[in-house]
Formats: sequence, structure tokens, C-alpha cells
Amino acid sequence: MGFIETISSQAVQVDFVPFIVAIIVGSAIGLEREIHGRPAGLRTHILVCLSSTILIHASRLGSVAAQPGNGLETFIFDPNRLGAGIVTGIGFLGAAAVIRSGDIVRGITTGACVWAVASLGVVIGQGHYAIALAGAGSMVIVLVLFDYMFDWVTPVVYRKLAITGRQSDFLSVRDQATLFLREAGITVQDVSCKLVPDADSFNLTFHLRCRSQIEATDIVAEVAGFEGVMWAEWGQIQQ
Repeated sequence: MGFIETISSQAVQVDFVPFIVAIIVGSAIGLEREIHGRPAGLRTHILVCLSSTILIHASRLGSVAAQPGNGLETFIFDPNRLGAGIVTGIGFLGAAAVIRSGDIVRGITTGACVWAVASLGVVIGQGHYAIALAGAGSMVIVLVLFDYMFDWVTPVVYRKLAITGRQSDFLSVRDQATLFLREAGITVQDVSCKLVPDADSFNLTFHLRCRSQIEATDIVAEVAGFEGVMWAEWGQIQQ
């Protein structure tokens, strides 16, 4: 009975406020990621924030409970060092959300959110609820508001235009394609070519710098219509 009474008394003393705040904060960030279909969504962000809160909160309780007879407090767990370890270690989970395909990288924002939610859990575990809620609100504003702002932004992208044609029309196709790309507002950074005498054909590749709103299908359709062009492809530059 003594053991059961001890467990019951400890349960009564447990402060559930940090856990509730952690769930609210994790939900606010995770819901936004879930709506956008990201790999780390609602449950992941809640668990990251809640686990960070539990570890920091438990370390604070453990350190306060140790009171030697000389009146000096002895830290069994150091919340500051534990918090640094949490924020560092959670980076591996955030890295798992990053996906790269050619020059397109997705998941960096989600990885940053996972890391930020872990840091908010550390703050909650320390008992600074107002800071955590303000931080979560600021993150939601950045994620939602800036997402709409990107509709006005046309970032620079790097692409390649590969052309295959008859060798007798090589110079003509090269000049036409160069002029067409310049008139379309596309910067040609480099040109590479390969002549295949046995097949009486050539491979011409333009390495381009352009804005993301460029319609690739229109570019390929126009180039494919040039005299002497047998094949044209628009693609990413593999890095």
C-alpha cells in the first residue's frame, strides 16, 4: 500500500498544463503542414513538441527534488544541456523530410518546422508558456501569410534545352534556337554539343537561366518545329 500511495501522491502533483500547451502548439504548426500534404504533419509535430516538453519538465522536477543536507541544490539532470541535445538531435528527424530531385528541393520548410517545434517544446518545459504561444503564433503567421506572398514572386530556375537534329542543319538550328531563347527572355549560360557523323545527327544542349513562369511546353513546341530538328526536350539540370 505504501508504494501505491506514493505513486498516487506523485500523480496528483503532476502539472498537466505544459503537456496541454505542447499539444496546442504542436497542433497549430502541424495542422498547417498537414493541410499542405507534407510528410511531417499534425501527429509528428505534436509528438515532437510533447516529447521535448516531457523531457525538459521531468529534468526540472528531478533537479528540484534533490536537496542535500547542506542546503545546496544538486542537479541530477541539467535542463539546459538536455535542451541543447534535443534541438541538436531533432535535426535528424527534420532532415528525413527533405527530398531532392534535380535542382528542386522540397521539405526544407517542414524540416525547419520540426526543429522549431522541438525548441518550443523546450521553452514549454521550462514553464515559459507565453513565449511558446507567441512563438507558435509567429510561426503560423510566417507559414500562412508568406505562402500567399510567394504567388507574387517568380524565382529564378536553371533548366536545360536538349535538341537533336540533322547534322546538315546544325548551324541553322543553333542560331534559330539562340535567337528564340533570347527573345523569350531566357539567358543562355552555356552551350554544349555533340556531332554524330555515323548517324548524320547532332545533339545540342542549352544550359539556361530563366524565371519559373516560363511555359516549357511552348518552348519545346516552338523549337521542335524548326527545320532539321528531330527531337527536343526541356528538363532540369542534374547537380
